[in-house]
Amino acid sequence: MSAWLPYVGAPLSHGPFITFLAAFAISPGIPAVLALSLERRIMRGKREFVAFFYGDPLLALAAAIGVALSGSSPPPSVASFVTGPVPLIVMSSWLLFGVWQWKTELQQGMYTPAQAWAPTKIWHQVVVYPLLGYMVTAPVVAGMATTTTSGVAGACAKILIIGCVLIWVLANIHDRRHPKLGHPPYDWKHLRPAPQPWPLSSTTLQADHRASS
Repeated sequence: MSAWLPYVGAPLSHGPFITFLAAFAISPGIPAVLALSLERRIMRGKREFVAFFYGDPLLALAAAIGVALSGSSPPPSVASFVTGPVPLIVMSSWLLFGVWQWKTELQQGMYTPAQAWAPTKIWHQVVVYPLLGYMVTAPVVAGMATTTTSGVAGACAKILIIGCVLIWVLANIHDRRHPKLGHPPYDWKHLRPAPQPWPLSSTTLQADHRASS
């Protein structure tokens, strides 16, 4: 029986490589597919938030290293943090945070309503937060808590986990000060982006206009 949360934690039971692929698929993999198929654009680093475009793959790497350290049986000391009600509460909290952030960013003018309902934005707020939140937090906590892997290799692996998470945190701080387009205005009626030129009625659209000028 897997020591991870059923269903959402299933990839963690198949080793670090599958863990990385699953976490990478959640973000930025599937968002890139949504952007290409529905928003009709290719994601490019200069128009995406740093924490998403570069930071989320580092979180996937941190999760993979955590699984490599802890294996399929995380230490008993952290068992309650990777399965049972605790991770479900954490995932629910991340989902609530995503919805709260969604509403707040719209109220503060970071996005227009058409941007806030773009396919990639919906995916980010209601899927990435709870699912990637567990798939990263659980193996990172388990990997950092394990004592079965000692020596220089184990220490370096834990330092690498810390480095990946720290870079992601710093990228988020950077993104708050340097907004990017992130999500284009979307027209669900015609299943395509809203026609350009887009009105400069949000912080991110204004930033994208300045960057393109």
